[in-house]
Amino acid sequence: MNPIMMLVNSISKAAADSTYQPGALQPWVDELESKVVTDGKFTKAEVLYLPFSPPPVFWDYKCKKCRWWELPNGCKTVDGEISPGAWCAIWVPPSTYKAFTWVQELIKGEW
Repeated sequence: MNPIMMLVNSISKAAADSTYQPGALQPWVDELESKVVTDGKFTKAEVLYLPFSPPPVFWDYKCKKCRWWELPNGCKTVDGEISPGAWCAIWVPPSTYKAFTWVQELIKGEW
């Protein structure tokens, strides 16, 4: 899988899912989960893992706010130790994490 296409898929499908096309994200989630079951977890290099998160747009893109996050420092889809403040190309918001929530968190001082 091309990491740039994975990034485009993750962000565009999540944005569509939260705005004009509910359900758009689920096929992508299913594809990633299937890949992990079949081939094992992605390496950090395969998903362009960064030890920091890009600035928020729709969401705050930190690993600890990703559907794949596992406490205390793991990921369901990426191999190795994962920093809570990191990011990768297959970042996907949890189903309960709504778009632009980071603005409310920032105002409340939770960000």
